[in-house]
Amino acid sequence: MQTFDIWNKLNLHRTKIIVVALLIALPWAGLQAQSRKSGVTLHRLDSDQKTFKYGFLLGVHNNSYGIQYSERFDTPDYDQTSSITSQRNIGFDLGFMVNLRLADQLSIRVVPVKIGLYQNTVEYQNIDGTIQEQLIESTRIEPGIFMKYRSIRRNNTRMYLIAGISGSIRSGKEDLVTNEDRLEIRKANMKFEVGIGIDNYFEFFKFSPEFRYARGLSNVMNMQDNFFHNGLNRISTHSFTLYLHFSD
Repeated sequence: MQTFDIWNKLNLHRTKIIVVALLIALPWAGLQAQSRKSGVTLHRLDSDQKTFKYGFLLGVHNNSYGIQYSERFDTPDYDQTSSITSQRNIGFDLGFMVNLRLADQLSIRVVPVKIGLYQNTVEYQNIDGTIQEQLIESTRIEPGIFMKYRSIRRNNTRMYLIAGISGSIRSGKEDLVTNEDRLEIRKANMKFEVGIGIDNYFEFFKFSPEFRYARGLSNVMNMQDNFFHNGLNRISTHSFTLYLHFSD
């Protein structure tokens, strides 16, 4: 039986994670060096005193399913199937956000509207080398609420940590009923998200790149009695996303 192992996933993708972390950390390190120089112009000093701040976000995510086999995968029905795996796919996000200031270093971020474009591929690999592919495409509405903890401001930058819960609801009508067996995914899901980012203060706006991991909390597999479902016990969602936030 195959289960999702987050530490193995992080190990497999550690090079990508290190590269993204460096891309976030290097600008901060450079601005830290500026703190030793005189004459640095501080931008948007009034921004941190606002109770409410508004902005929008753009994102690109790398997502996949966590696959857990069922006991029926060991039955004769799957003698010709060597494995069932999920491929990693790229998608995009666009959303609107509201920040509520609780203290200088603590705030709540509410994302009332976020649209995510997803594509997931599950491959049923046969022992003769052939592959049966199931493609699931969806547009999802994903509101969320997050707690954000920031470092003390250093010139025009602030590092921060963020964590929270988001929902995920497939938009549009339900899938049309067909006589063809296929892998079906439920309409709704809940996710836990955690990330790290950096606030950069510019003259007219604040720019915040952020790297975040999201894990689905529920089993998104719609229970059906066919070949594509019977070999599986659970499907959960996983994604790594690079967000670009723009706010006042």
